[in-house]
Order: sequence, then C-alpha cells, then structure tokens
Amino acid sequence: MIEPTDVAPHSPPHGGALHRASSEFAIKPEHWIDLSTGISPNSWPVPELPEKVWRSLPDAEDNLLTTAANYYGCRESELLPISGSQFAIEQIPQLINTGSVAVPIWGYAEHSYRWQLAGHKLHWYSDYQQLEKLVSSGQVNSAVVINPNNPSTELFTQDQLLKLLAVLQGGQGQLLVDEAFMDSCANHSLCNLLADQCCPEGLIILRSVGKFFGLAGIRLGFVIASEDFIQRLEQQLSPWAVNHVARWVGQRALIDISWQQQQRQRLVDSSKAWQQQLQTLLPSFKWHRSDCFITAFANREQCESLYRQLGQSAILVRLLCSARDGLHSAGHSDGAALRFGLPLESQQPTIIEKVRALEWQPLCAD
Repeated sequence: MIEPTDVAPHSPPHGGALHRASSEFAIKPEHWIDLSTGISPNSWPVPELPEKVWRSLPDAEDNLLTTAANYYGCRESELLPISGSQFAIEQIPQLINTGSVAVPIWGYAEHSYRWQLAGHKLHWYSDYQQLEKLVSSGQVNSAVVINPNNPSTELFTQDQLLKLLAVLQGGQGQLLVDEAFMDSCANHSLCNLLADQCCPEGLIILRSVGKFFGLAGIRLGFVIASEDFIQRLEQQLSPWAVNHVARWVGQRALIDISWQQQQRQRLVDSSKAWQQQLQTLLPSFKWHRSDCFITAFANREQCESLYRQLGQSAILVRLLCSARDGLHSAGHSDGAALRFGLPLESQQPTIIEKVRALEWQPLCAD
C-alpha cells in the first residue's frame, strides 16, 4: 500500500500557460498550436449577445437552475451553479471534518493540493483495487475520484462507486466524484441514478461546462449533492458569483440537444483518429484515449525531451508528473506523461509535419 503524505503542499502548475511557453521558447504567442488543455477545440456556437446581457447583474431566477437540473437529471435543490468546478475543489475540503482522504496518484493536482491545504491527510491510490482497500479498511473517511480520470483516462463503473459510497456513508464519510469530462460519455455518470431519488448523503458530484462545450472562458460549473450540503456550500459563494454572461450562455448550451449529440460523436471520432495518428508517429510511448485528450506515458526523461522538442516547434502540450510528485520537492518515481488536447482539423497537417521532422527516435528508445 502506498504510504500517506504529510509533506507540505506546493501549488500545482496548470495547462494553457501559452505566454509562459512563449517566453520559455522565445516564440511569439500567435505562432503556437496550443494542445495543453483538455478543452474541446469545437465550442458550442455562442450567438451574438444582446447588449442588455452585458449590463445585467446575475439573476438567480433566470431559469438556469431548472435547465441544469433537467440536463443533469437531479433536483434543483441539490444543484449549485458555481464559477467553474475549481471553486468547489477549493471549498469542499474546508467544509468536511479534517481526516484522511484517498486521492489518485494520477489526476488533476488541485484536488490533492486543496485537501492537504485544508488539513486532511492524503492516502494515494493508483487503481480501484487500492482505493477499495483504503475505504474498506477504514484508513480514509473521504475519497476523491476523477471519472473519467484526467490524465490517465481511467473510468470507474457506477457499481464500483456505489460500493465505495456505501462503505463511506457508514462512517459519515464523503465520496467526491469529479465528472468534468463526463458529458461525452454521460451514460456512466452517477447523475443517472438521481432521477427517482434524492442525492445520497455523502455523495458530491462536480460537473463542468468548460470541457465538452468548449466554453472554459465563461467559468461555469455545477455541484450536485444533498440539499443540506448544497446549502452549506452556497454560503461560501460571494454575491453574483456566476456572472450573467456565463448564465445566459450556459443555459442556452445546456438545452441544445442536437448540438450535444453531434459534439459527442465528433469528439469520439476525432479522439480515436488522433490517438491512432499519435501512436503511428510516436510508437514507443504508451497511449491512452479520452474523448477530449490523448495521454502518452513514459519515463520523465522521455517526456521532458519530447516536450522540449515540441515546444521548439511551437506545439504546446501538457507535461505532467503524478499528483503525488507535484506535492513534493523530492518527488517519487511515478513516471511522467504528456497530454495532447484535440487539435482543430485544420491544424493536424502542420502538427504531423512538425512531429515527423523531430529527432525523436533516440528519446523513445527502450
């Protein structure tokens, strides 16, 4: 079993830092192809906003809650709009009694960072078997699952998660499931279980409008939890926490069923083709596919070398260490990864040409 963590946390880096890469590689921002995020390259087509939308303060009675409740299949009283799921990731650990929490070795590092910052003791897991052992043995009173995982792409089943929840509930614990990338495979969402029942105590689900809809710039997300927990979390919100533009755009995107169906198929087709292309170009990496990104795993030296070569060619990808490594100055030995977002179709020929020109074979040698 992986040992728990007591080392002081360090703030994790994030993707999308194009100006930092521009400075690092001395290439102007306009010359880059940015593949460093898992945000869909095809955004929901935002119409021209009426002038009054820009002048208006957010209105909680604007029907966003009803629209989102219909989209996610939950009760309005168990749903809270927030300014991106990052807000919930920061606030939720502070609302839970300090204890021990299971967090994934590979995953969005803000989770482990914020839980440790709130005083919780971290216990790491690398797969479901390790997580189940931590929960069933009572070593943790809370657990974080990123489903599907960013960046490993691993997807836990509903039955697996419900089994964990049942055990955690027995100890008044919490299961936090981050479903930021769930929209394209929504049949796996725990939200599907809420249509005919209240959200179970101890279950917290995070959803994002940024990734699937390609609308990260409006900073809109949702928390789904018991009515009591939603009320507690809502008290942490500042007035007008979700701006009116985000509410206006988000509401219309969530009801556009036709576009959503097209987007799901587009992402699946694009990601499968992109994975095949990357495997052909860089066959010695271990490739994993999600609908919104492709991840290559290798040792740290290989990943860092390819990251630099791509950067010198003005292609920005996300260089990742494990979340556990990210919290320590000393690090461990969990390897490294490169996450490739989906490019626009028009960008692919340029990327393929540049990757083929790389001196990459030595760094990929076994």
